[in-house]
Amino acid sequence: MQLQVPLFPLGSVLFPGGRVPLQVFEPRYVDLVRNSMRTNTEFGVVWIREGSEVVVDKQEPMPRLAQIGTFARIVDWDSLAGGRLGVTIEGSGKFRLLSTEQQSDFLIVAGAQRLADETALPIPARANELIGLLRQLIEHPLIARLNLEPETEDAGRLANQIAQLLPIAEANKFELLAELDPMLRLDRLLLILDQLSD
Repeated sequence: MQLQVPLFPLGSVLFPGGRVPLQVFEPRYVDLVRNSMRTNTEFGVVWIREGSEVVVDKQEPMPRLAQIGTFARIVDWDSLAGGRLGVTIEGSGKFRLLSTEQQSDFLIVAGAQRLADETALPIPARANELIGLLRQLIEHPLIARLNLEPETEDAGRLANQIAQLLPIAEANKFELLAELDPMLRLDRLLLILDQLSD
């Protein structure tokens, strides 16, 4: 079944179970966020492969978007100076982009297909050290304010949370997001961590 999903394109990838802080100031996204809070509904976050998050010219082409996105819900918010909103979003399920249309207010709405929820899988012994790594990451002062509850049981969500927080290229993060097999995603993440430690 095709869904109509309002999109919040970002220069960063959002994972299911991951949290990201945003400062929202463009009218189209302020409206999107306020509507989401008022109706307690989700919106879609997609990674911008090419282009800009901010529209400064009506003639600007729409950004080129990744084909897999993540449903997002607002878990915390605050009013900031200058009419901006500070929000923390959390990813839930994933979707595949089927089509996009830009409205007159520049908000992009997608025709999307919800992807099946992943089966929860126990964390294999080879990845046990990742639980400690995740706890270390969450204790960092800049991350602690996200109030992220560390995943300690589900292999796929553990991989998601660590991938969300690691300082790796967004293209690499997207490859992890697009991997639909949670164990393969976990193994790819372990490989990236090995490369980072070299």
